Amino acid sequence: MRQQGIALITALIVSVVVFAVVAIMTVGTLGDLQQSRSSVQLAQARAVAEAGEVYARYVLAGPGRADIKAVLVPKMNLGANPATQWIIAQSSWAAVSSQLQSTLNGNSAYSSLGSSSLNGLGSASIVYEVKNFRGRTMGATQQSYVADYAVVSTGTAYQGRRRVQDKGILQIEVGRPSLSRWLFLVDDAQGQAGFFPTGTVFNGPVHANKNWGFWGKPEFKDEASTAQSGAWYWKAGSTCTDGLGSPAWINGDSRPPCTVPIFAKGFSRNASNVPLPTSSLSQQRAALGMDPTNTSAPLASDICVAVGLHNPPAKNCSSNPSVPNGVYLVNDGVSIKGGIYIQGNLDQLKLEASGNGKQIYTLKQGSNTWVITVDYAGNQTTIVMPGGSTKTYSGAPNGPAPMGTGGATGQIYVTGAILDLRGPGRSGPLPANPPDHPVPSQIGPALSTETQLNITAINKIGLTSDLVYECDPEMLSDSSYLAAKPRCNTGGSQLPTVLGVMSQNSTVEIEDTPIKAPSDIYLWGSFLAGTPGKGLSVENYGSRGPQGKMRLYGSLVQSADQLRGVINGSGNLTSGYIETFDYDRRFASSTLAPPNFPTVQLFDVQAITPVQLSFREY
Repeated sequence: MRQQGIALITALIVSVVVFAVVAIMTVGTLGDLQQSRSSVQLAQARAVAEAGEVYARYVLAGPGRADIKAVLVPKMNLGANPATQWIIAQSSWAAVSSQLQSTLNGNSAYSSLGSSSLNGLGSASIVYEVKNFRGRTMGATQQSYVADYAVVSTGTAYQGRRRVQDKGILQIEVGRPSLSRWLFLVDDAQGQAGFFPTGTVFNGPVHANKNWGFWGKPEFKDEASTAQSGAWYWKAGSTCTDGLGSPAWINGDSRPPCTVPIFAKGFSRNASNVPLPTSSLSQQRAALGMDPTNTSAPLASDICVAVGLHNPPAKNCSSNPSVPNGVYLVNDGVSIKGGIYIQGNLDQLKLEASGNGKQIYTLKQGSNTWVITVDYAGNQTTIVMPGGSTKTYSGAPNGPAPMGTGGATGQIYVTGAILDLRGPGRSGPLPANPPDHPVPSQIGPALSTETQLNITAINKIGLTSDLVYECDPEMLSDSSYLAAKPRCNTGGSQLPTVLGVMSQNSTVEIEDTPIKAPSDIYLWGSFLAGTPGKGLSVENYGSRGPQGKMRLYGSLVQSADQLRGVINGSGNLTSGYIETFDYDRRFASSTLAPPNFPTVQLFDVQAITPVQLSFREY
């Protein structure tokens, strides 16, 4: 019995020891688990805080732009000379800092990032600090301002909490934006007479001061706005297949079930009216080598001298300032000093990129032909006159006009009409359903990589072929494209090529007779017809037969939208063109624009860029 008792006591002791060891191990494991869980939660909290900091910089550069503009625009002196006066007066700078800070912190969409945006990991609260708003640089058309900013983002994940701080400067560009910053800008969209139908696609910012018209499901992938409270919506009925219907004015963004446009970023109504300017720059003076910021008409005697006719006693421009019809390459006898000036109508203007760094212009007026070759590598320009004589000058008529006198500029100015504006044409038929980018190889390039050009005519400009660039701006990140086109490899810098086509008093028209523009036409650049009632038109749009897509890549600015095609009740094209409007994103914020292209008359915020200078966690 005694031995059994001892055995029982021993077993109990062993059980107690085992239990104690297990308990100790359990407590240690739970502690390790709790410590591990805490570490995970802190890591998650930091990740959430960093997400909030990244989102804050996104707000400063994007969604918050409208709120920042709402603070800055009322402070702008619209009559200021940006070269000598601050558009935003120095006396307002302290108030601007305070208002920007309170505006950003007062918007709940900017000051927090909810768990639904963070895959349920947690949430972030964001606090903005803005101080020391100040002017940095002045320019002829633009100014830059900066402000110091700090963002504190606090991330919370379960019991974890971390905070990060981002400090930097907010760079703000203020100026008169080029009209080319819109993919589509029109004063009167004439929506009671026509519409943008299903199949029309806009992938850049668009605005109509009045009378948008829609049918079916046109697609707007970027900002869409109007200065009115609504728009004209066509077609109604239970089946949506019963013809084109009739327009109805709707203070909204659809007329279901048949007309429901796709507004990817919303349809802003009652937006600011955008007046089409007469012009803030003189294209005529730019072509003559004069100061384009002086918008008054040059004297006849000044034109006579600028084109090189003053040569007493043969001709005295003071007593006889008349300029005969013809093509004038503005120069001083040695160097290019302006652009290309044409007196009278031009029967044909052909643009051609040679592929080896040369731009060729062929100009025909009656029985006379001029050929101008710009050699960018050699920095010289050669003109072959109608009689066959040749002259070569240093320099190239290319790029922005100088803010003064006596410099070369990328401006062609015609005092009459251009009956036939064309590129080099096509080497053969296009494939079925050709892509927007890259351009089919059958289409020859009109503009060399180096060319920056604006073509202005007082009267009508007739388009008879494709107008495209040597290099496609949308393909510069495609290695196979760059391998096939080594001249297009810019090393990551912005492609400079740009074209502007503007009629001062008439239309820009896609021709039908006597020269018929091709089907599936590609038009690259900024096209402008701002005279009341004018726009981009298609000659005989209702009787020329169906011609596929008009692929406009760049921007279109019109006073009144024109009918460019006809569809039947099923939405099928029966004549003219269906439109695809493709935005050249180099035009955004006016970072690139055709030389001497008109600008908006009012100052605006063109770009907002947060630049991070430091980052810390605490």
